[in-house]
Amino acid sequence: MSMRQKDSSSADKAREVLEIPGLAVSWPEAGVALVEFDRPHRRNALDRPLLDGLPVLLRQLNRRDDVRVIVLSGRGGSFCAGGDLAVIGDMQGESPSQAAGRMAREFESTAQLLDSRKITVAAVEGPAVGAGLALALACDIRVGGATAVFAAPFIKMALVPDFGVSWLLARTAGASAALDITLTGRKVFSEEALSRGLLTEIAAHPLPHALAKAEVFADAEPTVAAATKQLIRSSLSKDFASTLRAEIAHQLDAISSAAFHEQWSAWAAAVRSA
Repeated sequence: MSMRQKDSSSADKAREVLEIPGLAVSWPEAGVALVEFDRPHRRNALDRPLLDGLPVLLRQLNRRDDVRVIVLSGRGGSFCAGGDLAVIGDMQGESPSQAAGRMAREFESTAQLLDSRKITVAAVEGPAVGAGLALALACDIRVGGATAVFAAPFIKMALVPDFGVSWLLARTAGASAALDITLTGRKVFSEEALSRGLLTEIAAHPLPHALAKAEVFADAEPTVAAATKQLIRSSLSKDFASTLRAEIAHQLDAISSAAFHEQWSAWAAAVRSA
């Protein structure tokens, strides 16, 4: 029996989440929240309501027990073209303290994805630029289409990378590649994106493919999925001995859980009968 079948009541729970203009939230499978940018006339660029509302929405989803996977995508052939030009232009009228506070609030969207205990999946078609690049890279898995294109053109506006792009891109593609991409502001198309790790895989239809993966992820026992994610991510900054100690601690927790005893018995019975 799948975890989602056991938690089928979650599909009947209230779906109250923050409503944000330019953002569509739906529930294609039990345990799966699909968040789609919906400003196709602006290539899903982030305007003020999106910049203010997205971190709040992601915080809500991260707190919900009935959400196991968050899928992030964009409608109309674009993922997200970054900050809307009108919003970027408005930055010139802010004081340094106002700008710092605003950016800290906006950039939390990236942290909400990166630090989420949920499994996060990005389905990328068309441009993922600037903040859009950061939001995609902050997801655990990135499925792209042939039209996917990434860019960090901050330098062309005499700006430095933000939304966490410098951290995320360096850890995904390596420091030298990150410098090349950010200092030129050039476009990275799907095949290069795949080779550099910006994409996990390329699919003819990214969103249906991403949702199929999300359905599989949603079957995993939530605490084990979260612990697995934590182990993988933290291993990048830990030595091998520390990682082994962390694995032991998490495995002891897993072995003592009711989910292990139930799923182990079912898995062992299936292996024996195969």
